[in-house]
Amino acid sequence: MTSTSPSSSTGPCWLMYIPWLLGVTICLLLFNAALGNAGNSLNHLASTCNVRLLDSVHSWHEFGFWELGGLMTFRKLLVTLPSSIPKDLYSSQSTLYIVPHYFAYQLAGVVGFWQVIRASAYASAALISLSVATLSWLIIEERSRSISTPRYILGLVLFAAFAVVFPSEGIWGALWNSDDRALSSVLVAVSASCLALAIRLRSAWLHILSAVLLVIAAIGCPRMGVMCAITVLIGRYALELKDSFVRAIYSWSMALALFASSAMHYIRLAVVDLTGRFILGGSSMLDRFGFIHKTKGKAQSDLDYESIAQSFGFAWRQSELMIDKISKVASFEHLLLYLLAGTGLIALITYCNHVNSLYSGSLAIVTAPPLLWCVLINQSVAEHPDIHAITWTAALGLGLVYLVACLAIALRNRLGLFCSVIGGSWIAYWLFLWQVQYFLRAYPALRSAYPL
Repeated sequence: MTSTSPSSSTGPCWLMYIPWLLGVTICLLLFNAALGNAGNSLNHLASTCNVRLLDSVHSWHEFGFWELGGLMTFRKLLVTLPSSIPKDLYSSQSTLYIVPHYFAYQLAGVVGFWQVIRASAYASAALISLSVATLSWLIIEERSRSISTPRYILGLVLFAAFAVVFPSEGIWGALWNSDDRALSSVLVAVSASCLALAIRLRSAWLHILSAVLLVIAAIGCPRMGVMCAITVLIGRYALELKDSFVRAIYSWSMALALFASSAMHYIRLAVVDLTGRFILGGSSMLDRFGFIHKTKGKAQSDLDYESIAQSFGFAWRQSELMIDKISKVASFEHLLLYLLAGTGLIALITYCNHVNSLYSGSLAIVTAPPLLWCVLINQSVAEHPDIHAITWTAALGLGLVYLVACLAIALRNRLGLFCSVIGGSWIAYWLFLWQVQYFLRAYPALRSAYPL
């Protein structure tokens, strides 16, 4: 009897990914075609929030970034700049996320600014999709070592990750209402996937990159940094940290680095405030944490704040312009998508805990911060479901991908390979099409100019 090496028996493994990558390419082309069809476009992005960003960038350009304390003017209307430095500045958000917009404005003016607005959505969708694909692939690969799993499932996971994450309205809604949490949500997702890859490849530089990205996420959005720091401290004592790379992330030194990075924004605010030159605006911590009750007409949106449960309102409705204007059927379908994602995420967490997965630490980095965010910053999240949903995009994407993979494995065991391939890919595409259709209907700024 002659032995056969794994490589010779399986052939070139990369070939099995070609059909799935072709599927990703087709879906990407269809998505872009949908954005430009029947009057839809990305040419009407002058929303109130984007105009405020443009005003801030314009002010930095005219008066100097540090002359304004590195803070945003955040005025609602783009008007002629005053002859002297504006006195009102916005304090609630860190400004790291609009630094690329500033450099684009320096190089290409207003046109460059809008190009970055568009490019940022594509970059966010691509990076979160890649992060979810990487983490899902590694978890399913780990599962295949203990449970007989067909190899093509790994390719299906890559296609499903793109299908369920790339068209997420949590990402694309940020085209009209972006802020600091969007940048940090992307960085946290990439950090989690880098940590998982570091474990799989035993790569020290990927582990360092994971830590650096978490720190940058804390600088980019101080509130997200605090959530990550709390996650690290809880995980240090609640997770079984088998890998040295994971132990290094879930350490006191990492938690302190995240707290310190988050504090940098508030230290800067204190220094700027002490100068007495500016009036700093923005909601107070008591407002955002739900300790000062706001009602309709007094809050920042059209939603009444009545319960902490409303901080999960993004699962019911998101588009601020279409609140109470979308049909009940569409809203229930929207809710069903999130329920499916939540179910899959719970199943994935349960599985990883049951087998004591090497990637439980990476999974916690993706899932715990958005949960802490919704519970702690509950009133702010309830008032702006459309702009907070991006914090959940990676976590819920992992849940949907895991559901698709489990369905494909179940079909393979009961109905054979053909039904498994068709069923898994069809469900993934259905989830893709479902989200694209909802996004096109629920975001009218695709079809007409945003009212200023």
